[in-house]
Amino acid sequence: MSLNRNELNPLSVLELRKLSFIPKHFSKITLVSPVDIRQLDHWINFNLSSRYSIKKTVSLDSSTQKVSDVIEIGIENPKEMLMLTLGCPILLRKN
Repeated sequence: MSLNRNELNPLSVLELRKLSFIPKHFSKITLVSPVDIRQLDHWINFNLSSRYSIKKTVSLDSSTQKVSDVIEIGIENPKEMLMLTLGCPILLRKN
């Protein structure tokens, strides 16, 4: 039920779709390169239908021993995580 198929998601209407934390059962990816979070949020809302979370956090790079800012994305449906990683043009942009 995504907006690109002209279907309204009940979780979006009730504002229960975007979470402020990533539960353990969600599929997660970590992005090191800078990404526009607003555009990413819009793409997920328009193309995917499951619950999701986008968090800014810090991570320690084990090879260089440096702390860097990263973005963690968690999506409840693993199939939609695959669709995000393969189909989202925002993740594929070179900055």
